[in-house]
Amino acid sequence: MAATRAGPSVREIFTTLEYGPAPESHACALAWLETHDRRLGHYVNGKWLKPENRNSVLCQDPVTGETLASCILAEAEDVAAAVEAARTALESWSGLPGAARAQHLSRLAKMIQKHQRLLWTLDSLFTGRAVREIRDGDVLLAQQLLQYHAVQAHAQEEALGGWEPMGVIGLILPPTFSFLEMMWRICPALAVGCTVVALVPPASPAPLLLAQLAGEIDTFPGILNVITGSASLAPALAAWPGVQKVAFCGAIEGGLRLLVQESAWDETMRRLQVRMGRLRSSRGLDGAVDMGVRGAAACDLAQHYVQEAQSQGAQVFQAASVPSDSPSFPPTLITGLPPSSPCGHAEVPWPLVVASPFRTTKEVLAVANGTPRGCSASVWSERLGQALELGYGLHMGTVWINAHGLRDPAVPRGGCKESGSSWHGGLDGLYEYLQPSGTPARLPFLCENLNYDTFGLAVTSSLPAGPEVGPSPAPPYGLFIGGRFQAPGARSSRPIQDSSGNLHGYVAEGGAKDIRGAVEAAHQAAPGWRNQSPGARAALLWALAAALGRRRPVLVSRLERHGVELTAAKAEVDLSVRRLQAWGARAQTQGQTLQVAGLKGPILRLREPWGVLAIVCPDEWPLLAFTSLLAPALAHGNSVVLVPSGTCPLLALEVCQDMATLLPAGLVNVVTGDRDHLTRCLALHQDIQALWYFGSAQGSQFVEWASAGNLKPVWVNRGCPRAWDEEAEGEGPELGLRAARTKALWLPMGD
Repeated sequence: MAATRAGPSVREIFTTLEYGPAPESHACALAWLETHDRRLGHYVNGKWLKPENRNSVLCQDPVTGETLASCILAEAEDVAAAVEAARTALESWSGLPGAARAQHLSRLAKMIQKHQRLLWTLDSLFTGRAVREIRDGDVLLAQQLLQYHAVQAHAQEEALGGWEPMGVIGLILPPTFSFLEMMWRICPALAVGCTVVALVPPASPAPLLLAQLAGEIDTFPGILNVITGSASLAPALAAWPGVQKVAFCGAIEGGLRLLVQESAWDETMRRLQVRMGRLRSSRGLDGAVDMGVRGAAACDLAQHYVQEAQSQGAQVFQAASVPSDSPSFPPTLITGLPPSSPCGHAEVPWPLVVASPFRTTKEVLAVANGTPRGCSASVWSERLGQALELGYGLHMGTVWINAHGLRDPAVPRGGCKESGSSWHGGLDGLYEYLQPSGTPARLPFLCENLNYDTFGLAVTSSLPAGPEVGPSPAPPYGLFIGGRFQAPGARSSRPIQDSSGNLHGYVAEGGAKDIRGAVEAAHQAAPGWRNQSPGARAALLWALAAALGRRRPVLVSRLERHGVELTAAKAEVDLSVRRLQAWGARAQTQGQTLQVAGLKGPILRLREPWGVLAIVCPDEWPLLAFTSLLAPALAHGNSVVLVPSGTCPLLALEVCQDMATLLPAGLVNVVTGDRDHLTRCLALHQDIQALWYFGSAQGSQFVEWASAGNLKPVWVNRGCPRAWDEEAEGEGPELGLRAARTKALWLPMGD
């Protein structure tokens, strides 16, 4: 009897040119698991912790369902041990010179290189990702990140002389993350002298292996500690005493949203469907596949999105059928979604592509910028001028021109809107884990009994305590909104007293309706001011400084009435003028920086405005703090909604009389009233892009809580006074860093 041929013949192979299987051995990963008896604990202070009486979960192969190991779930005691280890290590690690930290990071990079096969095999085995994606991308870039930040730890030590490490950093990772996302965050933190406690989800052995490699260097075992646990443990880590900052990493395995010009729509869709049909999907450990298999949960999410899209009128193309018992999901193209459909604005799950046509550049910018997320985008066009126009106009953290997915440790990457506001890579990544020298330590809860539901809800009584004495006060100021003074919505005012308790004047009592009007006016002014040249912004700031100088006698007099000595009052006015002039000079130099990365082609590092920036000024230094906060915001292209000093708002309103004639209408809007009530309105407003608050500890805590609604970046003083008359705190680089966001525009060259 003739033998049965199991595989294709040579002729068939050369006819189809299909790839055969190229399985990667996972023996090293299984051997590593066996050294732990297939029971993974936590890695804290250079040691494995496997506490008794802990719940555990099974870690399964996403393809076969085979149980690979069990992971112990952390509890509060494990968080305490990890934080204590990080705090102990911080004392010696942060005190090292940059060269010593650089040496340690370089040794860790060599450890990863030595064990790279174990790292990429272990990660692919547990996550289902394609092994060549991890091997050729993640592991290689992880080594480059360590080497780059080793160089920066040594080279930037003098340049960062006025800064200090924040301390212990808490890192919280979601179930769908790659260990590379962890590396983008821990490398700059370790480079500047911080220590890290990472909370990773179960079935994530790669971070544990990474911590083990760092601990085996022996010198500083507690600088990287990894515990495994559910998301319910995240609040405990964030609130634990000693944790100075918490960094979050969102899900990274999303699908793709594709916008195609109508003239190229048909041909693009045809080619895309052909290409999707040729993608190879199988077990991630097969080196010949394009897509790994992510398991049942990812398939269910994708299938649910497809069903929702079909119910909303979309057409669906799938490269293959969906077996009911398969853990894989085929590449899927969704078209025809109505613009108003919920799926058109929801996050696209992997491995789906949602495509829509457009006609004009203006239309595609409106659609792309109308999404709630702003991580990255790529622009493909034969017309470089049009591509650059789109690249500049997109509200994204990273934009590639005729390329996609390029990464380099020296190039900052981040996002805006719901994609977050933190940055990784380059010097921007270092500043994420630094603070000005002398910054007070962060407390986990400033006010444990703060009621978020009632804070600032009611306006405190502002009636005078007794009869009016002294000269009659001037007529009340209105709210400065849209370039003019106007009456408040509540048609009421509040008295302002001088240092002797006498009535000094009245200001308008602003409320939620007035905040809405101010934000709307700021949005109308934002595009024009954003597109102004740096020279034009500088000229207006210098003109405002000159106008402030002409009002010097009036401003000095008002400061005197509030108890400021004559010499100090003159000095505050003069320093306020110089602050406006200084930021006017900086406005001409700030903008964009050209850098060349390891890949061929330049990258533009752009500093772009947030958009509408809300500022709540402190009571102290009523004029100087006002100008010190307003000037950098305007210099970087923001439009502003500002709440002035509560005890002495008349100085800011005096300056508004000059702004009414010098600045575009709506660029600066000043709302007076009860500080807590206005703060509540600003923090809960969903169309404010950033918020600065300098007030009470309770107000700072509320702002951080309420601003999470639209993930707006916040800067709060946590109730600590600031020395506005000192250059470092009133005019230092921190203000410039807070006033704008970074955007990387890649311009690769060649075919």
